[in-house]
Amino acid sequence: MSPKPFRMDTFKSVLLFFALFSIPSPKVKAIHKNNFVTYYIDSKAGNDDNNGVTKETPLKSLAKLKTLSLNPGDSVLFKRGSHFLGPLIIKNSGTKNRYITLTAYGDSVQPAPAFTNPVFTSDNYGNCIRLKGSYIIVSHLYFYNTSSVPKGYLAKSFITVWEMGAVYVDKTALHCIIANNEIKNCVVGIKSYGPFTLIKGNYIHDCNRILEQWGWGPIGIWFGGDYQEACYNRIINYRVEDPRIHWKSGKGGGADGGAFEIDDARYNKAYISIHNNYTNDCQGFLEVTEHDVKSDPVYKNFEIHHNISDDYQQFIALWDGAHCRINNNTIIRRKKNANDWGVFNIASDSSENEICNNIIVTEKDIPIFNTGLGMQRRPKSIIKNNLYYAASGVLRMGNEGPGESPVYGNPLFINYSKSRSAKDYSLRENSPAIDKGLQLGYTKDFDNKIIPNGKKPDLGAFEIQLN
Repeated sequence: MSPKPFRMDTFKSVLLFFALFSIPSPKVKAIHKNNFVTYYIDSKAGNDDNNGVTKETPLKSLAKLKTLSLNPGDSVLFKRGSHFLGPLIIKNSGTKNRYITLTAYGDSVQPAPAFTNPVFTSDNYGNCIRLKGSYIIVSHLYFYNTSSVPKGYLAKSFITVWEMGAVYVDKTALHCIIANNEIKNCVVGIKSYGPFTLIKGNYIHDCNRILEQWGWGPIGIWFGGDYQEACYNRIINYRVEDPRIHWKSGKGGGADGGAFEIDDARYNKAYISIHNNYTNDCQGFLEVTEHDVKSDPVYKNFEIHHNISDDYQQFIALWDGAHCRINNNTIIRRKKNANDWGVFNIASDSSENEICNNIIVTEKDIPIFNTGLGMQRRPKSIIKNNLYYAASGVLRMGNEGPGESPVYGNPLFINYSKSRSAKDYSLRENSPAIDKGLQLGYTKDFDNKIIPNGKKPDLGAFEIQLN
């Protein structure tokens, strides 16, 4: 049960991220002692005839920015209160110790620099910022109201839709960091193919529009490549409900979308880590697809841990994927609409995915192990030390459960009935989830508290901190 190695230099990336933002911003000089250049962009008071290298001489437009050649260590600072119309494509690259940084400057009372793109054509897919270079940071920006695939668009296909994303990380982009941004009403929040991408601390919310008529709903974070990490993000209200929704297979209908998705079977994928995220009112936490333009990709070794999900449809629909670790999540399934796939819908034969130390609370008779939506599959999941509780209705275990050493009973959350934030799902002192977990190699809980605090780890995403 020891954790499989996650081959990503995340710790170094995070250290570098905070190191970069600890550099004092210059008051007048834009060229640092190491010859890093800072460019200032102000859509209201800027002028593209300026040199852009001081706050007093900012540039105005993305068109001018596109003419600049960015070098390792350079920064592009967008004035708070500014508005920009994308796409902005960054082709230049930083280096391991000298990232190119795109972020905000100005009065913190003013709104973050805002980016949108209502256009969708063959070479412009509604992206606001598209990264083609490596070692780039995008942080503290605001993205909103990006385009869906227009009705009647002739080149509709999986490949077309895979080009979408308010922030898009291309296959050529390695070691990029997308952190601390706000994304509102964008049909795809962040789409990443780039190996070793870190997506951290973003607030993605409130999109109830179709991505493409009438097959797909909105997606918060979408992975098309492997060796990636998404952590400490909040994804709220990403779903669309409409009876016209029908997938390309001809099945389903009525609702679609979700917080996370992994697909594009052209590429095998491994070592994607999704942890310490909070999702609410999305059309499912995670879906991993099995076929699109190709079928039966090799998907394996995904880490899904210490997340909190209070969503519709499913916690995980793993149509394809083996040897994944789905542990220490707090999963609430009390919301139903036109489509419902239970809690764990795992459809691969002999995939041996690990499902341990989770808290699963259901209502409305929602089944827990709804393997393959009724298909005759034998995933052979490794199921141990999970807590099960029906807050209303009947506890329906489903095809595979409950596994070894189950715990039954009310987990005693701090505030279940009127929950408004992730903290509401922390545990009370007399919770039956305390000290009931397996040692799985995790050292920090959802709140970055040390695991274990008692004799054994607690179940779910929070480790209770008793005196």
